Amino acid sequence: MLIADRIPEKIFGEIHSLLSEDGRRPPNIADSSELHADLGLSSLMIARLILALEEQFAVDPFIEDASAADLRTVGDLVRIYERALDEPIPL
Repeated sequence: MLIADRIPEKIFGEIHSLLSEDGRRPPNIADSSELHADLGLSSLMIARLILALEEQFAVDPFIEDASAADLRTVGDLVRIYERALDEPIPL
């Protein structure tokens, strides 16, 4: 199981990779960074990010309680995966 304090590191890394693939220089990423307003992620990029994280963490936190529509910040994403990995829901 993934150690909880590595979750933000993995999420920040995926965001960095996604922006780099899009030809953009990734800004400083913080928990408070807004996915759309601060990082410029489109809905398609957020979907790609979620797919990459599901593969990396081997859990889909959006099956039961969480909704991708509720994601506003990087911190929201971190907390959703922390909860999901606390009680894993298999893919």
